[in-house]
Amino acid sequence: MAQTIPQMFLEVARAQPKVVAQLSKDKAGVFQPKTYESLLADIETFAAGLNALGIVRGDKVGLISDNRHEWLVTDLALLGLGGADVPRGCDATTQEISYILSWSECKVSFLENDKQLRKILDVRASLPLLDTVILYDNPAQDIASEARNSGLKVLGYDEVYGMGKKAGKSLYAQEVAKGQKSEIAT
Repeated sequence: MAQTIPQMFLEVARAQPKVVAQLSKDKAGVFQPKTYESLLADIETFAAGLNALGIVRGDKVGLISDNRHEWLVTDLALLGLGGADVPRGCDATTQEISYILSWSECKVSFLENDKQLRKILDVRASLPLLDTVILYDNPAQDIASEARNSGLKVLGYDEVYGMGKKAGKSLYAQEVAKGQKSEIAT
């Protein structure tokens, strides 16, 4: 019997692979369906990319974004690896982001866009542990360069997904099976 959210997700995905699990807007603003099977494939691949970055059980990872397909993939991939996301929407102030990411000791944070990266750069001195940011929307070259010059590694979601494709995706189910109900889930 499933004890964790990722274990429950795997059970449902395996039992009902062709059922629509998520509707999300494409670049044209049209809702596109994702089946459990397709969503699970994305999560497995992305989890392998996160693992290739060194994210492991117990890590806390910032997630500054509004709801979107990539947010769900990131969340379930992190939880499956035994990590926890530290979430906040794009309406968060610079001070909130600084407090949340520093208090939770995040070394990595997902950001929706350049606007969120600007908030990070504005409080960079208060985030000494943060060393990697991963953007869902590709950053403009100037702000990405500024972030790199501040000591941050800047990656795109697609880059991490590509790392997962290269690494393979078999570890997700193994890591999910290790999950305990006492682990943090956000």
